[in-house]
Amino acid sequence: MPRRPRHHRLKRNLIYTVAEAAEAVGMHRQTVTRWITQEGLPADRSRRPWLIRGDECKDWLRRRHDNARTTLKAGEVYCLPCHRPVQPDGGFAEFRRRTERAGMLVGICPLCNRLVHRAVRERDLRRVAGSLEVTIT
Repeated sequence: MPRRPRHHRLKRNLIYTVAEAAEAVGMHRQTVTRWITQEGLPADRSRRPWLIRGDECKDWLRRRHDNARTTLKAGEVYCLPCHRPVQPDGGFAEFRRRTERAGMLVGICPLCNRLVHRAVRERDLRRVAGSLEVTIT
């Protein structure tokens, strides 16, 4: 199963059961049930089977995805294990070139001491790095 629901496969003008909605977005039926009971996905629960309007489900999934996005400020890198943006430890980072024009900004998370990475175009390096001291390799 994919990690992200494929909301583009839902049709706005259709009404889905939980199983049909789960199949359409490529998730497990229990996941859709949890979205309804715990996370506020709108559904008609007055009778069985529960019914979900395609337009409401599509909009809810899009809002859920947009709310989960994190905008990084200059000098920040997202730490996956900590689930938060951090400034690399000591204010140091390394730019590792991957192609002619782009590479990875690599630093150490001050919270968990693991490597953190941020993909950066070389032309944007100064703006993205902010106050970090960057070594280019």
